[in-house]
Amino acid sequence: MPSRNSKSWEDVLSHYQIENQSSLALDFTQNSASTEPHKESEQPVSRWSTKLLLLLSCSTAPASITIQSYFPSSLASDSQNVTLIMENNSNEKLPKTLTSGSTNPTQTIYKLSLPNEALATYSGYGLINTESTWDTYKVERYDKLTDVFSQINFPEVLQNLQKIKPINDALGDIKPKTIVRVKSYKGNLERLVFTSDYEKSFEIKPTQTGSYEGAWRRNQFEVRQTRSTFFVKSGIFADAKKNGIPQDIMRQLMAVFDWEVDFSRDVKAGDHATVIFENIYHEGDLISSLDLLAAGFTNSGNMYRSIRHTTAQGLTDYFTPEGREMKRAFIRTPITQARVSSHFNPKRRHPILKKVRAHTGTDFAAPHGTPIIATGDGKVVHITRKGGYGKTIILKHREGYSTLYSHLSKYKKGLKKGHFVAQGDVIGYVGSTGLATGPNLHYEFRKNNVPTNPITAKLPNSMSLTKRELESFKNDSINMRLQLGVLHRLTMERLDSNSDIGG
Repeated sequence: MPSRNSKSWEDVLSHYQIENQSSLALDFTQNSASTEPHKESEQPVSRWSTKLLLLLSCSTAPASITIQSYFPSSLASDSQNVTLIMENNSNEKLPKTLTSGSTNPTQTIYKLSLPNEALATYSGYGLINTESTWDTYKVERYDKLTDVFSQINFPEVLQNLQKIKPINDALGDIKPKTIVRVKSYKGNLERLVFTSDYEKSFEIKPTQTGSYEGAWRRNQFEVRQTRSTFFVKSGIFADAKKNGIPQDIMRQLMAVFDWEVDFSRDVKAGDHATVIFENIYHEGDLISSLDLLAAGFTNSGNMYRSIRHTTAQGLTDYFTPEGREMKRAFIRTPITQARVSSHFNPKRRHPILKKVRAHTGTDFAAPHGTPIIATGDGKVVHITRKGGYGKTIILKHREGYSTLYSHLSKYKKGLKKGHFVAQGDVIGYVGSTGLATGPNLHYEFRKNNVPTNPITAKLPNSMSLTKRELESFKNDSINMRLQLGVLHRLTMERLDSNSDIGG
């Protein structure tokens, strides 16, 4: 097998893929004006200088430029001169020419056409300042706009932004839990972005005139599904943090399984958790965590699983893989830390009417305006005055249950008949409307419209979805159920299953 140095001239041409076409950049012309014959000693010099120039062109030309040539069989003829011509828009000749041992030039070199500007500018991409930094702030409940801009270290910019109507209108959308991000360099604002739902965000930039411009944009923030598992070794929060699980996700997990596990006493080494949740990214930075999508927790050998699901009524909650709610169907009291002023009593003497009248509910004494919450998920079927009850709300729940809330001072703004509410939602405020001796809430708990004592009644552990809702839940939760099963097996095998999934 011949060595690389033993290749013939034809092999070299073949290696560089030089094509045999006649209408290309190499122009071979007959020098008929010259009658002087070439000497034999000059012919090799001319041919090899041509070859050298051609190889030099092949090696220095950009890879995207095709160099083609045509070598006629009469190249060795004494009367043949070779001229190398490369196309150029300006058609400007270089001042220097290459000769082959004689005073007459045998080649003329033209400039190769190239962009007039640097590649980065020519392609439309500006340089990126790698020293710029992003800072993030999550708006707190009692923050004002001045507080927000002080937190991001640009308090002086706020007044200028409020003078620009489109930007000032957008600033009104900043509310608790809004994410505000600011990009700056050496104290100069380069970009300001804020979002409350991660789907739509408002972006503000300085202009060349010293003012600012802003516009709403979509898809600036990326939601990634994240999976993680861990065994409890030292402490549930510490072990979760080591595995990249944020504290707010762990708080959601504990709230989901709170009905099954006492996390203050029952958790022990060897218990393990599986979580699937959402993280929010912007410009490649992890900004915040969002919702717990599914979770599993094994406590003392007992395994519990839960999947997040939104019903057709728009209520979002956590359910077992079989479709039952994780939480108890009802909580005992519709007011937190309230005092019972009158118990359920079928033979109670009415304090105003002064005669025996069944007291079919429980009265909770509380200051005027105290928030009242729904004790279970339900539909508003009554929201108006009801005789001696005064301003009253009645909620209809599944499986024949209903609850009544009366003597209200006012209803929650916007709440109407036909609306669905979730357990824990504020529905009204304590008052003394109707037959009441003072501000209090009269609360009734009914099964098939029969009142029962809400303090002593045996409450159902959980509610099941309706047949139609259950079918929808099982279809929507297939992916999560499979992931929980796979993650559990990987955990048992002590295999790493922590990952992010973009999208």
